[in-house]
Amino acid sequence: MEKPACKYGADCYQKNPAHKEKYSHPPKQGKAPETEEKPSPGKGVSANTSPTGQTASTKRLFSEEQLDEDLKRCKRPPTPEKDDNNAEEADSGHAYHGMERQRYRLPEVPMDVGMMSDLYDPQIEYSKRAEYKELCDDPKEFIRHKFLVTMPPCFDLLWEFCKEVAGADGKPEDVFDTIGLRLVGPFDVLAGKFKDVKIHEPGDYLRHWRFFYDPPEFQTMLVKKGTGLHYGYWRDDPTDADGLVAFNDVSKGCEFKIIGENVFDAVIHFLNENASVTPFNKGPINSMKKRIEEWTSAKGIPLLAGEKIKARNKLIVCKTFHKAGLVVPYDRKKDLGYRPLLESDANLRKMLAKFNNIDRAKDKEKFQSVMMELQALITAANIAVDECDFGTALELALDLFCHGTSNLHEVMKPLFFTGYSMVQRPQYIAIIKSHLDNRRQGTNLDLLANS
Repeated sequence: MEKPACKYGADCYQKNPAHKEKYSHPPKQGKAPETEEKPSPGKGVSANTSPTGQTASTKRLFSEEQLDEDLKRCKRPPTPEKDDNNAEEADSGHAYHGMERQRYRLPEVPMDVGMMSDLYDPQIEYSKRAEYKELCDDPKEFIRHKFLVTMPPCFDLLWEFCKEVAGADGKPEDVFDTIGLRLVGPFDVLAGKFKDVKIHEPGDYLRHWRFFYDPPEFQTMLVKKGTGLHYGYWRDDPTDADGLVAFNDVSKGCEFKIIGENVFDAVIHFLNENASVTPFNKGPINSMKKRIEEWTSAKGIPLLAGEKIKARNKLIVCKTFHKAGLVVPYDRKKDLGYRPLLESDANLRKMLAKFNNIDRAKDKEKFQSVMMELQALITAANIAVDECDFGTALELALDLFCHGTSNLHEVMKPLFFTGYSMVQRPQYIAIIKSHLDNRRQGTNLDLLANS
C-alpha cells in the first residue's frame, strides 16, 4: 500500500519514527556533495568555474533541481492528512506556529488556467464545508464568527421561553407569528436555518437583516411582519456583554429609539405600541403579554427598567442624526475624546441636501463643487482625530450615513475606518464596509430567502 506524501515534503523537520513510517518523504535534492574538491589556494580558477568550485553546468543543474523541488512543495496534497500525536508538540516550537490554521479567501479563478488549476481542487470546498458544519453545531460560535458579536444572556432566555410556548411539536421561531412579529437575525441560527444551505461570503452574513439605516451599533432581532419596523440590540461597543434594545421604522427615516434593557422589553414594547390589533388577534396579544410578564417574573428578569438607559445617557457625547446618541471614550476633565462639528445639525443637513440627485460618475464637476463646502468639515474632523478627539470623525461619518445619499459612501468610509480604529472597535469597520458595499432599500433583507 502506497504511503501518503508528507505535507512538508523533503523539508520535513520531524524526527518521530512513527511519522516516518506513516508518510513517504522524497529524497532531499539540490545540495552539492560535501566531498566536492575545492580549488587549491593560489591556483587559477577557470572561467567556467565559480569561486565555490561549481561549474556553470553544475549551477544550472542545481537551479533546475531546486526549482523542481520548490514546485513539488507548492503543490497542494491530494487528500487531507493528520500528523501523528507528536506533531502538535513539534509545531509549537515553530516560528509560524498557528498560521496554518488561519483561513485566507482565495480569489475565484476559472478551473482551466493550466498548471494553476492544481491549486484549486475539491479539497478546498471540502474544507470550507467541514468548517461551516462545525460552526453550525455550535450556535454561539457561529454567531460570534459570522456576526462578530457575542449575544447577551436575555437572547438565550427568550429562545428558552419560545421553546416552552411552542412545545415539543412546535417551532420556537414561529411563536410570535399570531401577533405579527418575527424572530430573525441570530435567532435564525438557533432555529437551524443556516444548516445545509449555501455558504456565503463573510460580508453577506453581516448584511443579514441589516436595514438601510442600521448603523454598526445596531443588530436586528425582531421584525414586524411585512414592514420596516424592527427591534434589535444596541451596542456602543461590540464587546458589550449586555447592550440595550432599540427600534427603528426604516419607512419613516433614520431615527432610532432605545426602549429597554433586554429583548423581552422589545416584545412588550411592540405589543403595547406597534402591534396591529384586530378582533382576531386581540386575544392572542393580551395572552402573550400576560405570559411574558409571568415568565420573566418567575425568572427574575426585570421588564422596562431604565437604570442602564439613564447611565448611558450620561455618556453620550452627541446625538447624531439617528438620535440614539454616540458613546466614545471621553475625558471630561481634559476635554479629550470628542469635539463638536464645525456646523450645526441644521446647517449640515442643508449642506448634504445639495448632494441629492447628483450622479457622481456623470456629473463630476458639480459633485466636486458641492464637496468643497463639505471638505472643510472633513478636514476639521481629521484634525480632531490627530488631536485625540476620535468621536468627531464618527459623528460626521454617522451623519453622512444617516443622510442616506449613496454618492457619499466613499466619502464616509475613511471617516468610519479611522474613527472605529481609534476607539478600538474593529468589528464595526467590517460591518460598515460590508453594508456600504451593498446597501439596500426595502425589507427583503433575509440572506436565507435570497440564497
